[in-house]
Amino acid sequence: MDFSALLRDAELGLPTEPRELYEQLPKKQEGWGYLRDVQAQILTRWHEVRDTRDIVVKVNTGGGKTIDGLVMLQSYLNEGIAPALYVAPDSYLVSQVISEAEHLGIQAVTDPEDSRYFSGEAIAVVTAAKLFNGRSVFSDNRPTSQRVPIGAVVIDDAHAILSILRGQMSLEIPRKNATFDQLLNLFEDDLKEQSPDALLDIREATGGGFVRVPFWAVNSKIDALRGILRAHSPANTSDFSWDAIREVLELCRIVFTRSAITIVPPCPPIQRVSSYVEAKRRIFLTATLANDSSLVTDFGVEPDLARAPIQPLTAGDIGERLILAPQEINPSISAEDIRAAVHELSKSQNTLVIVPSDKAMDRWDGLADARADKSNMKQTVANMKAGHVGLVVMANKYDGIDLPQRACRILVLDGLPESFSGDERLEALLAKSAAGIDDRQVQRLEQGMGRAVRSNEDHCVVFLIGKRLAQLTVDPRTLERFSPATQAQLKASRTVARTMDNTPLSKIVETARQALDRDESWVTFAKRALRGIDPGLARVEESAPALRRSFDDAVAGDLHGAAEQLAVAAEACVDPRLAGQLLEQQAVYIGRYDPATAQSVLAVARAKNPYVVRPLSGLTFRPISYLGAQADKMSTRLTRMFGTPAHMRVGIEGVLERLAFDPTAVEEFEEALMELGLFLGIGSQRPERELGNGPDNLWAIESGRYWVIEAKSGATSEFVGKRDAAQLGAALQWFGNKYPVDQAATPVMIHHSRKLYSDATAPTGMRVLNMRAMGELSASVRSLSEGLAAEGWNDLGRVAALIEGNRLHPDGLTARLIAPTGGTS
Repeated sequence: MDFSALLRDAELGLPTEPRELYEQLPKKQEGWGYLRDVQAQILTRWHEVRDTRDIVVKVNTGGGKTIDGLVMLQSYLNEGIAPALYVAPDSYLVSQVISEAEHLGIQAVTDPEDSRYFSGEAIAVVTAAKLFNGRSVFSDNRPTSQRVPIGAVVIDDAHAILSILRGQMSLEIPRKNATFDQLLNLFEDDLKEQSPDALLDIREATGGGFVRVPFWAVNSKIDALRGILRAHSPANTSDFSWDAIREVLELCRIVFTRSAITIVPPCPPIQRVSSYVEAKRRIFLTATLANDSSLVTDFGVEPDLARAPIQPLTAGDIGERLILAPQEINPSISAEDIRAAVHELSKSQNTLVIVPSDKAMDRWDGLADARADKSNMKQTVANMKAGHVGLVVMANKYDGIDLPQRACRILVLDGLPESFSGDERLEALLAKSAAGIDDRQVQRLEQGMGRAVRSNEDHCVVFLIGKRLAQLTVDPRTLERFSPATQAQLKASRTVARTMDNTPLSKIVETARQALDRDESWVTFAKRALRGIDPGLARVEESAPALRRSFDDAVAGDLHGAAEQLAVAAEACVDPRLAGQLLEQQAVYIGRYDPATAQSVLAVARAKNPYVVRPLSGLTFRPISYLGAQADKMSTRLTRMFGTPAHMRVGIEGVLERLAFDPTAVEEFEEALMELGLFLGIGSQRPERELGNGPDNLWAIESGRYWVIEAKSGATSEFVGKRDAAQLGAALQWFGNKYPVDQAATPVMIHHSRKLYSDATAPTGMRVLNMRAMGELSASVRSLSEGLAAEGWNDLGRVAALIEGNRLHPDGLTARLIAPTGGTS
């Protein structure tokens, strides 16, 4: 043993400057000798602020974040900050990080209780679920042993880990679990007060609506609720969600759907993961975030640090993408035609299709060469990297897979990513933007489009299928929420699209082939689009710090302080929907010590955002009326809602796309129906949503004439049932109590069938919009939007002529109604 050599090494010290450290790694494999320029940029800037506790690093997809993260942790270990933890979204990506560490010659283990982790000799690489869970080994609440410490931690793909964190720190109970019925029985009266129809749907396991438990019901029944949940047995023995939320149960939001219950706190209770909260250094590596506020609200990052991320000098270090939305270029093109064309392209190019759900995978039956799911994902990705596979379809996998170079040259996003749990759907409606697409959807789309370009030398063609997806290419309110590089590529693709207005699909496919065949002019144009792009500023809402700190204060017992923070934030908020959300959360905290004041605050919140919980009293009924001059009202609303003809055209297509007879999307149908009424320049309202009673929709089609509408777009029976007919009768009675007797109301049932069961009694004057009539209505609306897009809407005479020509004036609308058949005479 040469002890003098050990002494010399100890005196010299281990390198901490990242580039020097990288150069001195003794076991780097061939091909890993040098850092890429963007990696060196990031490491240099990180080294300047390495003593900061929280550091956010934003790099485009394929920018080499993993190597940066490993070098940062090794540098901290060399400095003496140990142990070092690397967190990846899932086990598949953990294996990729381990492989990368092996290439670099950096010691890594997958067990955080390995002695080499404790001693700082190796970095532990774990999944996000391993770190964030109710019985985390990194928690003081660990039941059997002392917690595992963290000195420095890297959260890689923080944008992807967000959803995992939220899922681990909330509780979902499926209907088949016995706890579901116990909780439904416990809160039945409270749910009935909020929405009696939604309660019936949940009881009968029909429809696609949801209803939430009011916070005062949680407060009054907290002991019974806690008792039921303590006895809850999840199907998965590794599900520790109850342990994660049990200490904040009083503050949680509880939402019922026909299929599950979700119990979600205002912010993830990360306090439970003690080692994470107390870590000396925390680094968050992210590709892009549509809204960086989630770093503050979910991970607990200091807001000033989240607003000042480390980024490369330019955002243009990204692979080349031609992004095509054929249905925006030519609205007459069908989704089926696009799928067939993509299938032809896939015969020579590996193609990945991402759809929003398992059910949506069926759209590609007969076209897909492989379906990828959890059971075969790793092998399918390996096959695509090894050679030509053809067309692969997978559901809801917008991140977590890498398909560089020829592994994927064509990427298809078929349908807008949707929210599936009751709480996700509620959150999407609470935070709904004017563009109709929320930040989570933008985030998923951004990540999905990055699956096929893993470096700045890579390239692919992206097809967007669906009318609502087409809106992304023309709506500036959505465009600005993408990363600067993706914005530049969307704008460049839009420039290409403008030259192909109303071009046949065959020509659009030819343009895609030009990009795939490396047309020199296209390659030059695409590279210029990315030249000198400023990385841009991080987007952190002013309310984000108040949401996180108020929750932390409430958990600590300072409910007054928590409520006051949200009151100040709401006062400063310019977006009424967001202000309503903040005030609702303020009411939750106040409700713990002053129930009467909480109801007053909630009434104000409800006036700003119709999706907050309905207060016990204090709601003011707002009757609607036909304001006259349909063309004039339409023109005014179009300017406010859409701005430009191109935006209007795809925006209306998005509305029509949501008017689908789908049991899982009833809420979305009713919202789209209200938006359609506004587009048509008539009075439009959702009384049942706003007040807890009344019809699903109410249209004032002209002075003194109304449609009282019950929308049964989620019905699966072949006939209109007794309950549905009775519900329409009750809605008609509601109208009679709210409106003067000289106002005429037609009871309208939207149902795929006009036939009533023999025991169903139709209200007097009942009419039906069945699936065929709704299809014809949609076709007329589409024709109107095309006419308005071509001619504009400044000439009110021409607008009126288009409305009448498409039979969308009051008499034309009324003529579409058909009489029901069958039922009780």
